[in-house]
Amino acid sequence: MSTQERVFLTRIGDALARARLERRMTQEEVSEQLGVNPETISRFERGHTAPPLFRLFELATLYGVPPESLIAGGGGRSPDPAQEISSLLANLAPADREFVRQWVSAMCVQLSKR
Repeated sequence: MSTQERVFLTRIGDALARARLERRMTQEEVSEQLGVNPETISRFERGHTAPPLFRLFELATLYGVPPESLIAGGGGRSPDPAQEISSLLANLAPADREFVRQWVSAMCVQLSKR
């Protein structure tokens, strides 16, 4: 494995670990949710192996972060705020999404009057 590949895997692993800890989950809890061995999650986080693309998307959904933030090394924020908000809303029930949409709309109207 090249040095560049090792750096890339380490960056993804660090982002995965950081996202998991921010959700206050253990590796065991994540492995149960995904139906994999806890060692698999540990290997991803230590940068020993790269998660397959479908797993990366599962992890991103589980952690409530955009997949690109994990690939980019987990700055924690999506480069596109609308995409980040959309990702957050996806975890809510439909009624809660509508509540947030109405609240954001009202706040935007209010703030635009300043």
